[in-house]
Amino acid sequence: MNLLFIHEVNWRDKVTFEIHDIPELLSIAGHSVFFIDYPEVSLDRKKLKYRFFRTTFSRIQSRTHNGSTVELRTPGRILPGMADRLVASLTFVPLLIKTIRSEKIDLIVLYGVPTNGWQTVLVSKLLQIPVIFRAIDVSHLLRGSLFRNLIRTAERFIYRNVNHISVHNAALAEYCVSFGASPESISINYPRFDTNRFAPSLRDQNLAKNYGISEKHKVVFYRGTLYRFCGLEKFLELFAETLHSDPNILVLIIGSGEAEKDISDAIQRLKIQSQVIMRPFVDYSELVKYICLADVSVNTFVPSLVTDCALPGRALQSLACGIPVVSTPLKGLISYTGDSKSVVYAPLGIEFINAVNDLLQNKPEREKLSVAGRELIASKGNWQDFTTEFVELCQSVMARK
Repeated sequence: MNLLFIHEVNWRDKVTFEIHDIPELLSIAGHSVFFIDYPEVSLDRKKLKYRFFRTTFSRIQSRTHNGSTVELRTPGRILPGMADRLVASLTFVPLLIKTIRSEKIDLIVLYGVPTNGWQTVLVSKLLQIPVIFRAIDVSHLLRGSLFRNLIRTAERFIYRNVNHISVHNAALAEYCVSFGASPESISINYPRFDTNRFAPSLRDQNLAKNYGISEKHKVVFYRGTLYRFCGLEKFLELFAETLHSDPNILVLIIGSGEAEKDISDAIQRLKIQSQVIMRPFVDYSELVKYICLADVSVNTFVPSLVTDCALPGRALQSLACGIPVVSTPLKGLISYTGDSKSVVYAPLGIEFINAVNDLLQNKPEREKLSVAGRELIASKGNWQDFTTEFVELCQSVMARK
C-alpha cells in the first residue's frame, strides 16, 4: 500500500512516540510511507532553519525502528506564530493534492485537526481516498487557545466524516462517539512496545554520576511534555516535605513544555533545587537508561476530559522497564490496565504522596509491581502484532470505501 500520514507537529524533532513507530513499522513491512508534518516552532533568529518558502522533501531513516524509511514532506513557512499556522491551513491543500496524485496514495492516516485535519477530510472526499483518523487526544483542550471553539468544530466534523477512527483507549472512544462518531466505525488499537528495548536494567552508573545520583539515592521519575495540566507543580509542593526530611530522595524530571517555568519557579520557591533534577527530552536511544535510573515513576496528570482520554506513554514505558508507577486515576489508563493491579492509583493529594513514599521504602512491593507491569505490557502483544492488526484495518477500510 501507498500510505500517507498527516499531523500538525514537527515529525523530525518531536519527541518520539507512535507517530514515529507506526509509519516506520509499516515501512519495514514493505509499504511505501509518506508523512506531511508541520514545523511547530516559533520563528526567531535562533531558528532560521525553519524559515523556508518551498516544501522540503526528506527521506528519514529509522528514528525509532532500524531499517525503516519514511518520506517526509514539510510545507514552507515564513510567518511567525499563529499567523503562520492559519496560512498553513490553506497552503497545505495543494501539497496534499499533489502528494495524493503523484504518489498514488491508497489511504490516509490522519492525526491533525485544525491545521490540516478538516482540509484532509474535504480533499479526500473529493479524490475518493479513504481516511483513518488516529485519535490520541482531545485536540481542542490540549493547549490553551483562542480558537478552542473552532478546533472543537473541526474535531466534530472529522469524527463524523472520516471512514474510520482508531483510538488507543476506551475512554477516548466514548468521547469520539459523544462528538458524533459512529460506534461501528471505531476500533481500539493499543500501542505496543519493544520489550527487548524497554526492559529492566541496572542503573547506569556513569549516567547516574553525571546527575549526582549515587547508590544511596532513591529516585522519583517523571518524563513527558510539561502541559499546564501535568500536575507536577502541585506534586512538588506536596512532596517537598519528604524531600526536606530525606536528602537521599531525588526527583528527576525529563521534558519541556508550557508549564516548565512554573515548575522551575516552584522548585526555587520550595527550596528543593538540590534534590530536583530537570533536563529537556533525551534521545530515544538513551531513554531506557534514564527510565532505569528510577525507583518509582509518577504520572501526576490532573484528572479532566483531556487527561481522562489520554494514554500516557511515560507510564507504559516505565511499566515495560519494570519501574513501579503511581498515577492519578485516569479513565483511559485504567481502561488499559484493567484489574491487573500493575499501577498504584491515587488522587493527587496526600494519598498520592503516601503511595510514593510507601513504595520508596518497600522494595518487595516495588519488585511485585515490577513483575505485574512487565506482564501487563507483554499481554498486549508486540509491535509486530500491531502492524498486522493495523494493516488488516487499512485493508478493511479500503475495501468498504
